Amino acid sequence: MAAQMSNVDALLEREARQLNSARDCATPIPTSRLNAVWRQKVIHWYFTLVSALGRQHASTAPPSNNANPFNRASVHVSASLLDNYLMSLPSERALRYKHDSPAYQLLATTCLLLGMRLAQHDQAKESRKREAVGNEDQQVGAGGLKRAKTHRTNMNRASATPESTATPASGTSAVAIPNASTILRISAAPKAMSEQDVLAVVRDITGARSFPRSKVVTALDFVDALCATSTHVSEDGIHISLGPEEAEEASRLIDTLLRDVTFLSYRPSVVACAAITFALLRSDHVNMDMASLRQRVCHSIFGPQDDAALQANILKVESNIHVGVPSSRNNARRVVPTAHLIPLEEE
Repeated sequence: MAAQMSNVDALLEREARQLNSARDCATPIPTSRLNAVWRQKVIHWYFTLVSALGRQHASTAPPSNNANPFNRASVHVSASLLDNYLMSLPSERALRYKHDSPAYQLLATTCLLLGMRLAQHDQAKESRKREAVGNEDQQVGAGGLKRAKTHRTNMNRASATPESTATPASGTSAVAIPNASTILRISAAPKAMSEQDVLAVVRDITGARSFPRSKVVTALDFVDALCATSTHVSEDGIHISLGPEEAEEASRLIDTLLRDVTFLSYRPSVVACAAITFALLRSDHVNMDMASLRQRVCHSIFGPQDDAALQANILKVESNIHVGVPSSRNNARRVVPTAHLIPLEEE
């Protein structure tokens, strides 16, 4: 339990630094400069493409403990890169990406390439930390997971080097991430979009102030911090654990919220709190009402504080989940894309 609380506290600290950095680039978050329709299509494309890559990797590679970038975490990191970059731009440049679909395609494709690499880098580093300390409780330092300048430079040239660039956790070869030309090919991107175009945008993104210098904190990280072998909610709310089913449901809800530009205004911890509350409410292993669950989840993440603004934001997210996200886990129709999903013309 101490390790769980320590991990959550470290995430909140990183989240605060992440939000402060974002405010330095753009205050307040100008979500109106984003094309919500294109962004929704991009997020859907991210999920379907990463899922397809994951299935392909699972069918061809032996089981491994190495960091696997073909998962939902990569999608959330990629979306964060895309959103933060656009919201940090001067209004004239941002307007271009709202109306120029080829430019938006190129940017979105590049963010996916970088997002998978950043997610793999962070997963591998976390794995090395766990190996170094064994099963002992630890608190991640405030300066943890910093990206070295050499790593950023290597990422600038990521597409021109061998596909596997991340350092494995245990001395074996890392999972190979598709390079720019491969991503362009499997996404059926327009022929006018070249590998050199992607490399140019890579340099632009990694050189921008919005590019993360440490681990990108997403709502999924708070779910991961509460994961355990079984679900348990203590009466005092100090300890909450999520079993596999509840963790998957919370993650699914967070995946769905990621598609809606509305939720960019909320902290990842707030989105996680609402999603976890709903996952526990829908669980067969928990018998509590919504208000009681919300109180306990808030306590487990934010501690014993009574912040009216925080509670109001959590209620707003919950309201959107209640209205727009059904509880069935098989409600979404899975479609593997055969072409890039961003339209070249306005719909």
